[in-house]
Amino acid sequence: MREELDSVWRAEYSQIYPALARLRRAGFVMLRVLGPKKGPRRNLYRTTAAGRRELKKWVAGLPPAPRPKDELLARLAFLETLSPEDRKGVVAGYDGMVGEEIARLRAARAPEGFRREVRRCLMARLEATRHWLRGLESGVAALPQSVKGSPPRRR
Repeated sequence: MREELDSVWRAEYSQIYPALARLRRAGFVMLRVLGPKKGPRRNLYRTTAAGRRELKKWVAGLPPAPRPKDELLARLAFLETLSPEDRKGVVAGYDGMVGEEIARLRAARAPEGFRREVRRCLMARLEATRHWLRGLESGVAALPQSVKGSPPRRR
């Protein structure tokens, strides 16, 4: 999961194990405890037939329209509160960060099948973001600062 999906769906252990417990209660996975009688045990989870049917329904269904929580765009929405020099630095920093993620993905082992296509989509999004950031960087200092550093309120 970390190798193939981390760039599009990040989950921490604190999320994974409660989700596995819910899936187990629903009958979608079964648990087999492995390991020594002493020391830490190892859990092996396997998808049940019901779990495979549920996965197929989930994959075939339509997700809600994308409404991402994009921290980059949220921060850039308030960029006008910074000085022109600081704006340029922030945008250049984001450009570098996106470039590093592109390089990391290019260097990583290519996944198989549709996960490869998902990686291609992600790369296209990142490259489009980088292109947009570079255009923004050239004109970011010229954008006006807001009055007293606060954006207008929306009612």
